[in-house]
Amino acid sequence: MEHFKKGLLVGRFQPFHNGHLYLIKKAFTFVDALIIGIGSVNTHDKNNPLSYEDRETLMRQVITREKLDGKKIHIVPLRDYFNDELWLKHALATVPLFDVVIGNNEWTNGIFQKAGYTVIRIPYYKRYIYEGERIRKIMERRGKWESRVPSYLVPFIQEKMLL
Repeated sequence: MEHFKKGLLVGRFQPFHNGHLYLIKKAFTFVDALIIGIGSVNTHDKNNPLSYEDRETLMRQVITREKLDGKKIHIVPLRDYFNDELWLKHALATVPLFDVVIGNNEWTNGIFQKAGYTVIRIPYYKRYIYEGERIRKIMERRGKWESRVPSYLVPFIQEKMLL
């Protein structure tokens, strides 16, 4: 597989979990630098309980604790638009230049691919365990979710999500 200078990875990270960590680490096998677009920054609801600032803080903790701070990582906020063309226009205006899109979200991948961008699809890692919606439902039921996220993020997530 070809190697690229700069890739874009988009996610909501609600909350950041071990599947996200796998995706980010795997992305660096294809790129030298990574732009992480944190999506849905203008949406706060049951499916988007953490603010952009909270998710940026989590991401910075991950970068530090996983010793990724030597890698080139740039974090940008991305708003929701329920129109593919508007979302793409916003993303391209917000995100620095990139060579490839990396991810496993077919909606995002499809938008970029349709616009002519190269997309590298990384399969989900243990999706039956590491899925944001599933983790949020476990949290709602006061179940055991802690092993599904990096252990060092648990206190922050508990505080921000009032668990």
